[in-house]
Amino acid sequence: MIKGAIFDLDGTLFDSMFIWDTIGEKYLSSIGYEPKENLNETFKTMSLYNAACYYQSEYGVTLSVDEIMDGVNKMVEKYYMHEVPLKKGVAEFLEKLHTMGVKMCVATATDKYLVEAALERCDVDKYFSEIFTCTSVGTSKDEPVIYREALNHLGTEKKDTYIFEDAIYAVKTAKKDGFITVGIYDSHEECSEEVKELCDCFIDDYTNAENFWKFACKAKTALTIAGSDSCGGAGIQADIKTMTMNGVYAMSAITAMTAQNTMGVVSIQESTPEFLKEQIDAVFEDIYPDAVKIGMVSSKELIEVIADRLNYFKAKNIVFDPVMVATSGSELMKNDALSTLQNKLLPIATLVTPNIPEAEVLSGKAIKSKDDMYAVSKLIGDKYQCSVLLKGGHSINDANDLLYSQGNFKWFEGKRISNSNTHGTGCTLSSAIASNLAKGFTLEESVKTAKDYISGALSAMLDLGKDSGPLKHNFNLQGEFVTEKE
Repeated sequence: MIKGAIFDLDGTLFDSMFIWDTIGEKYLSSIGYEPKENLNETFKTMSLYNAACYYQSEYGVTLSVDEIMDGVNKMVEKYYMHEVPLKKGVAEFLEKLHTMGVKMCVATATDKYLVEAALERCDVDKYFSEIFTCTSVGTSKDEPVIYREALNHLGTEKKDTYIFEDAIYAVKTAKKDGFITVGIYDSHEECSEEVKELCDCFIDDYTNAENFWKFACKAKTALTIAGSDSCGGAGIQADIKTMTMNGVYAMSAITAMTAQNTMGVVSIQESTPEFLKEQIDAVFEDIYPDAVKIGMVSSKELIEVIADRLNYFKAKNIVFDPVMVATSGSELMKNDALSTLQNKLLPIATLVTPNIPEAEVLSGKAIKSKDDMYAVSKLIGDKYQCSVLLKGGHSINDANDLLYSQGNFKWFEGKRISNSNTHGTGCTLSSAIASNLAKGFTLEESVKTAKDYISGALSAMLDLGKDSGPLKHNFNLQGEFVTEKE
């Protein structure tokens, strides 16, 4: 949901790029010299001071640098004070954002007094609480400083703050720094198609921006592809509870029906590959998920379907919990499925979350110490080019998990909670991580927040069933874990 908006000025709010495309030649003509070239191209990387020096050296202009700069500024000032128009539909667009409570400011390379004059003349200055300029922050939009200062002023979260820009270099800067980018079509921008491809959302016309409103107001979503647990503590049921309590809209594709309870798995009825494909397609074709959690997949045929469809739809934020054995000790995967899992699912995963026994199976190495955890997580991560969260809660330490990502290790400490009811802990942790990734958290932030959530669910001491019972997924209905990133 959009809470903050940072707008560029020229080409984004105003149809003013013609000024900068023609000012060099128009000024030269106004003082009696004939342009010999496309001065817009020549001046693209020059400051006004350097442009004035260029006039002197290349055209023999006898005015001083200060006189030239003053003349250009007066010509530009006239445009902004009296002529530059808003893009069609901008006023109505800003009013709608205002009624939604969105905080807004401007970030531009244009001088502040010119911006103020143009905004006031067009009666839209009331929507903006501050104007940031490249001059005021001391750097161009090749660096994200101006956006960071604007964000700090607005007091909103980066993941809820949208950058509106028309120029490709500015979109690249904002995107690289982790902002949500909204590209604005401007006829003077030569790279409009590249802007459209790169940004998160693109507005061709402010008067017809329905695609933006759908994008800006869309709830975050997550899909779980896993087996059903008839007693509700693990699998699809645990995933949906977890995703809901972590503030995303949950969807599901069921790989298998199980008859199970806290004492064990009685029987398993697999979905057919064809039906699993239809479930996944139905979700992606209508409500594209912001994250995907994969849990129990019992056969190579189902694994192949999942990998094929996720590749086809270019799924993002894939968290794979390689469920092989239930908490009760029941085997959940056929023997011939392991190599397919390794070759098809691990390479497309953003994160894989094995426990110690699962990591030993995936790597073929024994894990008896922290050093072994380092070695095995690196082996899996490097081999399959995915991040690995190796859960140490089984035997190595007091519920401390090791994250290996992009060549770096990070421990996430967890206090061992004296609670024998741990049915579904793996499903819950991986679903919470997927939920946080869907909301825009970094991988490290997602893991930390997920571990805090699962600690709370364990600490609630729900006691159901005759054996290892489920967690209390809804331990906090006041919304502590539904809140957005701090």
